Amino acid sequence: MAELNSINYLDLCAIPELCNKNFYIPEYQRGYRWGDTQIRQLLEDLYSFFYDERSSGSFYCLQPIVVKEMPKEAVDTIGLQSKNDDNRWYEVIDGQQRLTTIRIILALENLLDEDKELSFNMYYKTRPNLGDIFNQLTKKRDENKVYSIHVNNENSLDIDSWHILQAANKIINWFQTEAEPYKPSISSFKGTFYENFSNDKDKSKSVQVIWYELRDNSDPYEMFKRLNDKSISLNNAELIRGLFLSDSSKYKCDEQFLAQFNDDARIVVENREQARKQSHIIEQWDIIESQLRNEMFWSFVKKDKCSTNYSCRIEYLFDLISNKTDDERDLLFTYLEFESMLKDGRVGDLWDLWIKVETYYSLLMAWFKDPYYYHKIGFLTTELGESALTELLQESSSCSKTKFKKSIDKKIYDSIHDKRNSKRILEYNYQDDYNLLKRVLFLYNVESTYQQGLSFFPFDQYKESDWTLEHIHAQNSERIDRSIKDKWVEWFTENQKTLERLANRLQDDSDLKSLIENFNREFDRLKSNKDKYTFNDVTRVFDSVLGYFNSLSKQDGTPTVIHGISNMALLSGSTNSSIGNSVFEVKRQMIMDADAKGTYIPICTRKVFLKYYNKEDNNFTVQQNFYWSETDRVNYLNDIKMVLKQYIDAEAPEVAQNVEEKEGINE
Repeated sequence: MAELNSINYLDLCAIPELCNKNFYIPEYQRGYRWGDTQIRQLLEDLYSFFYDERSSGSFYCLQPIVVKEMPKEAVDTIGLQSKNDDNRWYEVIDGQQRLTTIRIILALENLLDEDKELSFNMYYKTRPNLGDIFNQLTKKRDENKVYSIHVNNENSLDIDSWHILQAANKIINWFQTEAEPYKPSISSFKGTFYENFSNDKDKSKSVQVIWYELRDNSDPYEMFKRLNDKSISLNNAELIRGLFLSDSSKYKCDEQFLAQFNDDARIVVENREQARKQSHIIEQWDIIESQLRNEMFWSFVKKDKCSTNYSCRIEYLFDLISNKTDDERDLLFTYLEFESMLKDGRVGDLWDLWIKVETYYSLLMAWFKDPYYYHKIGFLTTELGESALTELLQESSSCSKTKFKKSIDKKIYDSIHDKRNSKRILEYNYQDDYNLLKRVLFLYNVESTYQQGLSFFPFDQYKESDWTLEHIHAQNSERIDRSIKDKWVEWFTENQKTLERLANRLQDDSDLKSLIENFNREFDRLKSNKDKYTFNDVTRVFDSVLGYFNSLSKQDGTPTVIHGISNMALLSGSTNSSIGNSVFEVKRQMIMDADAKGTYIPICTRKVFLKYYNKEDNNFTVQQNFYWSETDRVNYLNDIKMVLKQYIDAEAPEVAQNVEEKEGINE
């Protein structure tokens, strides 16, 4: 047990448990600065919790108060004196704003009702007399029976005393002026509000704080700096670690096993069993945290790959267990849910709760290593978020493998079908179904990787970019930015490079030479006088370039479907922006350049612009690469149908086979 004796202490404390204690606010703490927003939010939350029948839970939890008991030598050196708690003092490392606000509320209650005496001492190092203000507050009542709070010599107050007085008046005014939906009153403040606020833990409603007491050798100031670093805070993971590993943690022991020992031996056995379990948790905690820092694994289990809110990534695993939603406002929801699971018997004890953690982790690791689960579940997590992952974790323990796989496929099927109408996947178009179409193409890339069987889809690379839909064959100039002329210059620059490359290969093409001459003249005009160059000028040049490439494709046919899936590919937002609405050959060159530089290009997008979908054609190795033809489009569409066959239209596959061709007729 030696290794556990220095573990910090964690507990939930109701307001009465804070009372009759002594708190020392060191010089590194800033002064009290709670304003109208913080006070209003606290009072609204408390009032809703106390009086709204829809509010759940037996207590309202305030953010943590982090303290460390001061050595007697330090207490004597500073000269701290109190009749409370045998003159034991706690240095407040974090939470003094909350603690001061609690003290103000108690002072106001004592002022309005002398029978109420709950309080605690606060000594502020930078202002030794500041703690006296709580007992110096006085009340006044005007002709309308409206209270206001005052102190003597208000005009000479220091800034911290002034803020405390302002906060006291904000609190008392809220109870006198707030309207719907709260409608509080001074009588409620002195009555049921205070009763709930000052309730003990065993009452149906109470206010509690998370008491986090340092009992190791850590320096309070260093801990203060750590907690005030924007990237680090006392988070759910740290609180839950204390829940599992503090000296006060309780683990049940098998009663039949303990029955064979006398009382003295029983205590030894229980302590050893607790030490064994806690040592196991420490070891496994580090293993889980290490694996979650593997970016490939993290990107598989996390929707957006972002870890900003997780200084300890194991906290994400705890969030899955607690069913925390994306819109949850309570920063400590997961910790409180773990506490609730223990209290209401949803888990037997701390060990059962930890086994649940290990079970979730083991399932995720098993799915991560299995190609089928990796690709299917990775897609669902990326598109639907943590809620889908939580559902799957819960389902996996209650159904057969066959049923579980069907459930996964159904979730994928539902995610890419429009539930509002009967439109099928191959009817989706760029203008009306943008997000669904993008999701289908993402699934196509994931499924192509899985069915190819040579590698795992790189969710980690995919999640580094925002993805957009790109027309493979340019439709018209409408997507060129009308107002930013620098974008016109960029379009001219990239298309000029491609036309010059093409001229080196087609040296006898008179139409191409004429096109390039006109193109360069227009580009010179734009560069020499941007102000006079118009969007109509750009449109004419665009149409001439597109017309030339369409003339090249006459033999193979110009693509008949413009806005459908067979003319769409995924590109990152940055790549798409630089390509703009250029012809196929420009896009192909730019994608090849980006790919050569190591930029991630989805497998199906790469295959489109390298024309790998024509591999069955006799002239595959010597095919033209300058334009996207009707033949290219059909081959691409056939591959989409084959790869996504089970998802396209499970109920009426014969209809789904012909939808895209029907779209071509309607264009």
